[in-house]
Amino acid sequence: MATNHTTSIAIRHGSNSQGFFSYDPPDVLVVFVHGFGGNALGTWTNFPSLVLLEEKFKHADVIFYGYETLKGQAGDHAAMLYDFLDLCQSPLKNNILPREQNLPERTYKRILLVAHSLGAVLVRQAQLLAFTAKKKWVDKTEMALFAPAHNGANIVPLAMAALPGLYSLIGVIAKFRFPILIDLDADNSNTIWNAVKTETQKLQDKGKGNFTKAKLVVSAMGDKVIRSYQYLGDEPAKVVTNTSHMKVCKPLDAAHESITLLKSIL
Repeated sequence: MATNHTTSIAIRHGSNSQGFFSYDPPDVLVVFVHGFGGNALGTWTNFPSLVLLEEKFKHADVIFYGYETLKGQAGDHAAMLYDFLDLCQSPLKNNILPREQNLPERTYKRILLVAHSLGAVLVRQAQLLAFTAKKKWVDKTEMALFAPAHNGANIVPLAMAALPGLYSLIGVIAKFRFPILIDLDADNSNTIWNAVKTETQKLQDKGKGNFTKAKLVVSAMGDKVIRSYQYLGDEPAKVVTNTSHMKVCKPLDAAHESITLLKSIL
């Protein structure tokens, strides 16, 4: 079956980020953001190949954004993601869409941010940075979140699940080696996830920031990593059975719930 998009194009932002650009004028920009220990494409397994053949994504540019989770803090990565999203408002001008593709400049009506685990915290913080900077594009953003860690996470199970080779990594050792884990510690209120939630609550209490309300939340039944409960004004979570924190965003085929749920909001 012919694809509706270009082949994978390397993007010089983040880490090993890859873009697939629609041959038709796109209405939507879809940006996938992985979680702790993940990577631009590997986290999402078959999403790239399956999504690009779906009619629903025909008029969408799709970018899989990567970042080095084992370096820096969550705030660093959120700031870099914000800068990247800002550049994406004119991808041709800003050399994200290569000119040799002979495709026109993009004007997106919607920006769908699809995030897994830690990625949900980065996406929410990037939105708040855009709001503070009075970027008009933030009002175009929507969120689809898979096993989001925006209520914090149980960091030792997270480290074990994301980096199974580090089976002896526990407690203080994990936090010392990877400071970004502290940013997700559900038992610590002095964290970025809690700061983001507090600022989001303020916006929603004032009737502002509809962009802060996730349009889709997908939870894995029995997830041992995140604190899976309602997040402010988000849509109630869709719970997927027979999966896990790491596998809920890894579709095996086009009939997988992660694909069908994402298609339902596109």
